[in-house]
Amino acid sequence: MNKVMVNLRLPKPLSVAEVRQQFGLDENQIDKNFGVVEIDPRENLYTVLVDPSATSRLGQAGADYSGPYSNPRIATFELPH
Repeated sequence: MNKVMVNLRLPKPLSVAEVRQQFGLDENQIDKNFGVVEIDPRENLYTVLVDPSATSRLGQAGADYSGPYSNPRIATFELPH
């Protein structure tokens, strides 16, 4: 299943494993290759890729989050020959 982007406001930088543990996510619910990407250090804002089912878990766990946002595939643009 495709992953969606979610912005998390965290008190400090966390690893994927720490995000999983803090919010009770299963290993397959978060993209460990994408990681936890810092978006705005002044606002303690980070982005993760998660399974759409993980957003309800984030809400239940009291996460300060926004999203989900779509994560469209990015491909190169080629003109026809």
